[in-house]
Amino acid sequence: MLVRRAFVVTALLVACAGARPRAVGTAALDAGAPTAAGDYSPDVRDEAMWRALAASPGRQVTAHTEVVKVIIDLEDDERVYFLQSRRWEIHYFFASRFLSSLARPVEDHGAFNVREYRRPDRRFILGTLTRYRDQNVWAYDLIAGDTLDVARTVRAFEAVRARVYFGAALRYRPVPPAHEAAVAQFAAANVPVVTTQALFGAVRYQPLNPGDAIGWLRFVQGDPDPARVRRNDVVVLDRVPLDLPVCAGIITAELQAPLSHVAVLATNRGTPDMALRGAFEDPRLRALEGRLVRLRVTPQEWSVEPATQAEAERAWERMRPRVAMTPPLSDADTGLPDVATLRYGDVATAGAKAAQLGELAAIGAGVAVPRAFAVPFRAYLDHLRGSGVDAMLREARARADFRDDPQVRARALAAVRERIRGAPVDAALVERVRARVAAMFPGRRVRLRSSTNAEDLPGFNGAGLYRSVAIAADPTSAQLADALRDVWSSTWSLQAYEEREFFRIDHARVAMGVLTQESIDDDAVDGVAITANPFNEGRPAVFINAQVAGAEGGAVTAARGDDVPEQVLYYTYGEEREFERLSRSSRTNGAPVLTDDEVARVADALRLIHSRFNRTLTRESPMDVEFILAGRERRLVFVQARPYPIRWDHDRGTAMPLAE
Repeated sequence: MLVRRAFVVTALLVACAGARPRAVGTAALDAGAPTAAGDYSPDVRDEAMWRALAASPGRQVTAHTEVVKVIIDLEDDERVYFLQSRRWEIHYFFASRFLSSLARPVEDHGAFNVREYRRPDRRFILGTLTRYRDQNVWAYDLIAGDTLDVARTVRAFEAVRARVYFGAALRYRPVPPAHEAAVAQFAAANVPVVTTQALFGAVRYQPLNPGDAIGWLRFVQGDPDPARVRRNDVVVLDRVPLDLPVCAGIITAELQAPLSHVAVLATNRGTPDMALRGAFEDPRLRALEGRLVRLRVTPQEWSVEPATQAEAERAWERMRPRVAMTPPLSDADTGLPDVATLRYGDVATAGAKAAQLGELAAIGAGVAVPRAFAVPFRAYLDHLRGSGVDAMLREARARADFRDDPQVRARALAAVRERIRGAPVDAALVERVRARVAAMFPGRRVRLRSSTNAEDLPGFNGAGLYRSVAIAADPTSAQLADALRDVWSSTWSLQAYEEREFFRIDHARVAMGVLTQESIDDDAVDGVAITANPFNEGRPAVFINAQVAGAEGGAVTAARGDDVPEQVLYYTYGEEREFERLSRSSRTNGAPVLTDDEVARVADALRLIHSRFNRTLTRESPMDVEFILAGRERRLVFVQARPYPIRWDHDRGTAMPLAE
């Protein structure tokens, strides 16, 4: 179907090449029409013309923005076209339809992109005007991969500035990395610059997971109590929590790290999620406190309004998955396998985290992982049987009050965790684990990480649900036993139970393995990435978030308090290096967290990881990957990979021309 559609569009563009574009008029717009007819304007002489030309596509990486695409034809006396950008979102489609002739043909799309963004003998300069409403800023920019030199960029900026009514306020936003490094040159040429860092620092509305939610609007101060936040609540939070129970919608009063645990959980659950600075005092929200509301989060705007009970009942029924999930489970005695020997099929014995680290290790060059081994499910299941916890759980889950009352569930699960932590661990197992730790990680701290069959899976991410424990180098048997029990007991935290219940996961088949690995304590950078462009399906990329380690605020996946990571989109649809930094780290005073070469190195490895897992998984999926740059040499180490659910709806799908 997509191939046929592309063929039809291409044929239409070829047939129409050389047609004359219609100039946009604003009379109909001034008379109250929703849009103005036409394809372009030679200038933007007033606000009415801006409204006639501008679009607010969901593919923008920043909300509350309006854009107008601009083409400068260097072979036609540097004629400037301001495109009607709801109709012509992509420069190529306009150029191919209206600026191609037998004497000066416009090439096919691939050749066009190479010539017009990377060649010095280009015919066009292709830019974008953006109005950032939160910041009250107008900016002109080029795409990240454009190699236009500074002198010609200055000339293009001046040509645009002379033809817009806001010329005195116009700024240049340097997106190509070479232009980011040339701010002083632009200033010397009297081109005022606005940096991405300055723009992001003034963001007020941040859509993390667009969608609609209906629920009771509740204000929650401090970390949310899993026993009190309900599935049908739309919660307004005064801060970004480390974890959040299942709820209908999320509004935080602080910006969120886009790939934090809370944001990833919201994406996995399909929960609308947004940040709004000042949300806790916002009068639009306070006026509806305690009422049943519909929250709408889109890539550009948000709204909240009263809802009816009938609407709510229908929405709540749609929230949960329709099909129950049965985790793969085997209690086979597989010893303490080296993670490098594990593969995806070992989820049933060692859990997803360990199995998928084994898949990472199998990639080889370019994808290093920590030394590690697994304590499979057999040990956990034996501990539950020996301590009587399995019977305790069966009895609790059979009671009606346990099913119906979250406070009762909270108390019962707390008792289960205490029983797990209080029961002795098999001494022979502990000694085998201690001997393996001593042999594999002598003198190194050790991390015991959760690895269940109910996390890190297609359709169920479970980010942050279970515990990991770090212990000292050369640990004693007692320290190892305590750590094993801590990780095992986290299987039955209230939040983990509620999350599994929401996803209809069979609790009786959930088991906890323990990924035991060397601790990487000399990390200079902590990072998380997804192997897709969440903003625009039509521009394939990897999305990298990175933060300097060792400072207050926690890791990049657990950032709090407007602790902003460096965010990078590295585009993967061409052979040339092309990336842009969407934000700078709030910890580095504008300095990059990753060098340009490190960005490329991470991106290359991410593409290998994506390819490996999409040959392994039962269905194609972007991957959510955590990495570290460690030591003075900043060696790249990958510590986790798992499927990441992504939807390119809300106007984030592939852009097509609106041909007549």
